[in-house]
Amino acid sequence: MKDLTAREFGYGHPTPLFMIGTYDEDGRVNFMNSHWGALNHGGYINLNINTNKKTHLNIEKMKAFTVTLATEKLMPYADFFGTYSGFQYPDKFEKSGLTAHKAKYVNAPIIDGSTLVIECELVEILYQEHIHTIIGRVKNVSVDESVLDAQGKVDASKLGMIFFDSFSRGYFTLGERVGDAWSIGQSILNS
Repeated sequence: MKDLTAREFGYGHPTPLFMIGTYDEDGRVNFMNSHWGALNHGGYINLNINTNKKTHLNIEKMKAFTVTLATEKLMPYADFFGTYSGFQYPDKFEKSGLTAHKAKYVNAPIIDGSTLVIECELVEILYQEHIHTIIGRVKNVSVDESVLDAQGKVDASKLGMIFFDSFSRGYFTLGERVGDAWSIGQSILNS
């Protein structure tokens, strides 16, 4: 095995790319991209967003946000939202040409045409020496019917979601299904 320096390692392994949506105090739509977040058990989501981001400020003030799974279709927009700051370009969402509507359960925007969106209300922001974590309670998950299977469940192969890989600074799609969770490992017990 080869040892990597922290700089060579970058930010870690490939992670889902989220588009975090907020309103500012004037009702202006803002989105950023982030790969520093995860769903938490019990209906919560954790986002690690630095305090120097417009999105962080908007979440503090508005107490709400949406998390859109970035897809191949939305990839250029997600990249744009992650490249330019809402402080530098307050109208960056308008420049994107996308449209949005207000979420059903929280005061935050949803990009029209999104396939999966998580609506969240702010619960707490943890400020530690090396991390700032925004914790949101999931109030609703909206999913486009085009990504559901015959049983009405989300079909990951239809989502078109993308992942950010810090090693190559690239975006990747989800690969093929290679096994069934919580059952493939049973073969170890049975051998």
